[in-house]
Amino acid sequence: MKKLIFSLVLCAMFIGKLTAQESNEGFKGTWWALGQFEFISDEATDIDAFVILPVVGNFVSPTVTVGLGAGYKSVKIGGADAEGLFILQPLARKYWSISDNFFLFGQADIPLEFGDGHTGYGFNLRPGIDYFVTNKLTLEATFGQFGYNAVDTGCRCCRYYFLRV
Repeated sequence: MKKLIFSLVLCAMFIGKLTAQESNEGFKGTWWALGQFEFISDEATDIDAFVILPVVGNFVSPTVTVGLGAGYKSVKIGGADAEGLFILQPLARKYWSISDNFFLFGQADIPLEFGDGHTGYGFNLRPGIDYFVTNKLTLEATFGQFGYNAVDTGCRCCRYYFLRV
């Protein structure tokens, strides 16, 4: 009889503990915005590029977010005039908490580029860190990029590809 009462008490405590726990929603539902500025000058291929890309996103779960960037890219190959490309870049990130204010993340993005007779596409993986200074302000950095990006100008002599590691 003592074992039965003890088992019932343990079950009641366990069920009470399960119902008393609050669900941890983390960042779910939080909107965010960031901006990317990039300058590339590659002497080996004689390519210069400038990118400005604002990005907006939303956390779809406590640690996963999706976003979309829309921006502009200017590319100059050799002595030719610079060509402008519009960029759409959907992305997804997964965050891992190190402490209350410090997070690691992995980002996957697919940049799509469109211009006058030019198209581009790619797939990139980027690791990074994010430090929450306040609830509304974070400092973040990505370290490196592994991916494949290609731009097709419509002519075989002007096609170039990037494989970044």
